[in-house]
Amino acid sequence: MRAVLGVRSAGPRGEWPAEAPDPGTLSERFAARHGSSPAGVWHAPGRLALMGEHTAASGGAGLYAALPWGVTAAVGPAPGPEVDVATVRGPLRSRVPAARAVAAAVAAARRRGALGADQGLRVVLGSDLPEHASLGFTGAVGAAVSLALADMAGGPPPEGDTVDQRVALAARPGCAVRVNLRTWGTTVLPFDPAADGLCLLVVDTGALPRRDPRPRHTSELERAQETLGPLRSVRDLPGALRQIPAPGARRRVEFAVTEVHRLNAAVGLLRAERFGDVGPVLSASHLSLRRTGLPLPEVEVAVEAASRAGARGVRLSGWAGTALALAARERVDRVREALVREFTARDRTPPRVRAAVPSAGAHRLR
Repeated sequence: MRAVLGVRSAGPRGEWPAEAPDPGTLSERFAARHGSSPAGVWHAPGRLALMGEHTAASGGAGLYAALPWGVTAAVGPAPGPEVDVATVRGPLRSRVPAARAVAAAVAAARRRGALGADQGLRVVLGSDLPEHASLGFTGAVGAAVSLALADMAGGPPPEGDTVDQRVALAARPGCAVRVNLRTWGTTVLPFDPAADGLCLLVVDTGALPRRDPRPRHTSELERAQETLGPLRSVRDLPGALRQIPAPGARRRVEFAVTEVHRLNAAVGLLRAERFGDVGPVLSASHLSLRRTGLPLPEVEVAVEAASRAGARGVRLSGWAGTALALAARERVDRVREALVREFTARDRTPPRVRAAVPSAGAHRLR
């Protein structure tokens, strides 16, 4: 079985709550922990990578949608420089990813002058976003806290210190966000699948790679650019590939160059509000990714099952075990059933599947 599916696959990991955190409950927990009310409660969404996210090393662009699930944070000042991060269940250790994201947001606010060196922060977090599903959990934490710090200082909204934060802060309902992965500039584009009778499905298989694939992917693209120059500017792809001796590196270069054109095509379709026609572009992106070896076996099972069940477009999302499917509303149940059937036939836990609507960006709740 391990030869068929990934070694680190035990099904979906952690919780995916059915309901969003209640702002009132977070405020009460904050007051119970610190003896005072928070300055406010803020929310930031997770994000779904639609395509292009694997081209950061080659200066490409990524296309993302904010999710209806995210992180909610009750935030208030601390009497000293300390940073205290907790959930409703209790305090978080400083090395936990969510706590590190808060610490990074505090450090960035201090660099910008939005928070003094002698000023600290208290945060109580809640979430209805699964932490380990490649859906931008830590980016949502950072975006919520960064916006809280800016509001508390009376300054302008932050732009975000990571790509995920930029998406969370720029997103609008019924829209996608294109991020230039070289300059981090953002463009908001219409993306309303429901208007075309479509549903965007998030498929969380829970699979994790044995090793983080990003360092190798990045280093091979960077070495290729030393020979070819910026990959986004390559015009003669066959000629460029002949200059790359390693087969694996050639496949990554081929993907990075062609993904630029696929993403531009998707952007054009979104501008024209031809949302259903984006589906085949997503599938083409996945087929190109497959040649690089990045999609995990569990993702491939999910992608093939959804495609055979009639999904309009399917693709790996991110770097681990999450896939997306764009399907007509009347085919959603068929896609869900196909996923359960295929994973059960392989004696594996079926993935979690939820329908997502491109949602609002980070904002203050109270």
